[in-house]
Amino acid sequence: MISIRKMFIFENKNLKWLFLCFILGSILFAFLSGSSLQETDLFIPVDIGEVPEGLTIIGPQVNGIELRVSGSKKLIETLPDLNLRYLLDVSKVNIGANPISIDLSRIPLPKGISPISLHPSFLTVRVENEIKKELPVAISFSGNPVEGFFVASAVSQPSSVILRGPKPMLDSIEKIFTKPINLRGLSESFKIEIPLDLAENLYIISSSTIILAEISIEEEIIKKKFENIPVVCEDTSYNCLITPPTINIEVKGPTNILKKLQIKNDIKVYLDLKNLKPGVYARRAAIMLPLKMVLVSVKPEIFTVKISN
Repeated sequence: MISIRKMFIFENKNLKWLFLCFILGSILFAFLSGSSLQETDLFIPVDIGEVPEGLTIIGPQVNGIELRVSGSKKLIETLPDLNLRYLLDVSKVNIGANPISIDLSRIPLPKGISPISLHPSFLTVRVENEIKKELPVAISFSGNPVEGFFVASAVSQPSSVILRGPKPMLDSIEKIFTKPINLRGLSESFKIEIPLDLAENLYIISSSTIILAEISIEEEIIKKKFENIPVVCEDTSYNCLITPPTINIEVKGPTNILKKLQIKNDIKVYLDLKNLKPGVYARRAAIMLPLKMVLVSVKPEIFTVKISN
């Protein structure tokens, strides 16, 4: 009995030690797994620092840097949430091309993350003198109004803006355009707010960056001649003879109406003979035209009419 009890106690102690070793091994394994070094690539956007007064930056040629780093798995997993950015120091730049080395100490990497490689190792920025210039605003269009309509006028408010940017660029610009306004299918005047179409490195410093454009759309007015239109007698029971028997006229009006105008159905020319007795008379012709049509000229103006029984 005594030997059996001793064996039981001995085995119990061994089980406790085995269990304790298992726990310690698991903790050690987890620790080593979490602390093992890993590598990853980061793309870090570049921000431009404060530029000396009177100068402006054109570029840089790339908008970010690629950095390869190493660290524990846990730290590596936290990097995407940090939104790392690099502030490029341009406080000592001069006019022309300026190569600026990347300073790793300016990248706020967390403790435990080490840089391995960097590309590119420097950025080149081009520097120009900065000026201000007032330019008239020109309204830009795309598409065409309904057939027979056209843009009669386009007025912007304000009519000019002050821009800030590189001197060589602004010196070559005489006016600044808006983003295109689509006219496709339109036949009525309208107002619209539209932004300016600014090139890179140009900035508006006026009170508002939005332009109010007032577009006036009108019908296209054209002229057209009609010849040999018969002249008839009106409001008489007598026989009449008109000399000459036809008239030539020129009218103007909206192109959509004038193109469809027909002599037989749409134009009437007559002499009003009311209360006239037989005899010979000189009379002007009355001309009836569709709405929106305007008489420009007639030939002849005076007709001879002979009234007889």
